[in-house]
Amino acid sequence: MEPNQLTGVTLDRLVAALEAAHSDVRDRIPDAMLVAEHLSDLGDDLIEHVVSTARAQGVSWSEIGTRMGVSKQAAQQRLAKAAQVELEPLSPEQGFTRFTIDARNVLITAHEAARVRQEPFVTRARIAVAAGFESAAALLPEPGATSHDLVPYDDEAQRALARSFEVAIAEGADMVEVRHVIEALGSDVAASDA
Repeated sequence: MEPNQLTGVTLDRLVAALEAAHSDVRDRIPDAMLVAEHLSDLGDDLIEHVVSTARAQGVSWSEIGTRMGVSKQAAQQRLAKAAQVELEPLSPEQGFTRFTIDARNVLITAHEAARVRQEPFVTRARIAVAAGFESAAALLPEPGATSHDLVPYDDEAQRALARSFEVAIAEGADMVEVRHVIEALGSDVAASDA
């Protein structure tokens, strides 16, 4: 978004409001200071909100710093307190909302590949292939005759996804990361590429 797309608050409108409120230019000074402070606070609130949302969705401090044009440490120092989102303890009942963006992308890739290939289920092997373990392709099911928009996870894949929460919880993590999913998949689907 370009700053000029923000049409609600402009310098001309602020000046007009101050002029309408005070005929004497000297009386406009304290109000101008107040408005400037409010706009600065509002800008800080906007940044804090966006960063808190990004952190809750698993965006790393490194990426936030890069997007802000500062180091990871500078971003954390400036915004860590604001980004402390009160998250409920991890639980499999929370579903994919507690997976990082990267972990969700692995699952989306697995689902899409199973759908395109007309596999009857998303399996542990399909998730392993999506996570980069090509040797797991030998364990994939044969394609089916029909395709479905929504391919269900088989029982083993569901257990592995639930186990990924256990791995993350044991580590004290706030979100399920790709490495938690990989560990939960088990050594039989990921061992030969490790």
